[in-house]
Amino acid sequence: LTLEQSAALLKAVSGPNEKRDYAILMLFLNCGIRRSELVGLNVEDFDFAKMSFVVTRKGGNRTILYFNEEVRDALCNWLDYRYDLKEIDKNEQAMFISMKNQRISARAVQVLVKEYTKDVTPLKKISPHKLRSTFGTDLYRQTGDIYAVADFLGHKDVNTTRKHYAAISQDSRRQSAGVVQLRKNQSSDN
Repeated sequence: LTLEQSAALLKAVSGPNEKRDYAILMLFLNCGIRRSELVGLNVEDFDFAKMSFVVTRKGGNRTILYFNEEVRDALCNWLDYRYDLKEIDKNEQAMFISMKNQRISARAVQVLVKEYTKDVTPLKKISPHKLRSTFGTDLYRQTGDIYAVADFLGHKDVNTTRKHYAAISQDSRRQSAGVVQLRKNQSSDN
């Protein structure tokens, strides 16, 4: 998604699960986590003082990720609402709860993303993984650091990341072609 489409997606969030859905979309777009990682999150995984959370990656590795103030606000709004829900079992630790008052399923998250994105990008089929890719693309464009993107996305091999962002690398190469101009620099020195 473009930045404009991402903003439109967040603006489109409404309905009875608005606070939950907004927090979910914010995590995908700002942290690039996998759908399975999101579904596995528990309330205790979040440290709002450090603006971080622990995510369980593929293979069971646990990694600390950080979030910004927008994500913090969305998560806090959701948690305030979540704690007011009387139907939720007090022992339920899942961060995100379904309409059945239990941990949200991976399928429900996929449907949620599809429903919100169909109006924002009717010609594109957007999945949670595409939102993850949107984050990775934005991070790469901002930093130009493929290693940081690989680390943040939890890719064990940077070549996996390179494969996904090859088109952006081509853009960088194209832009870099005109940066060094020896003759132009020499004439201005004389």
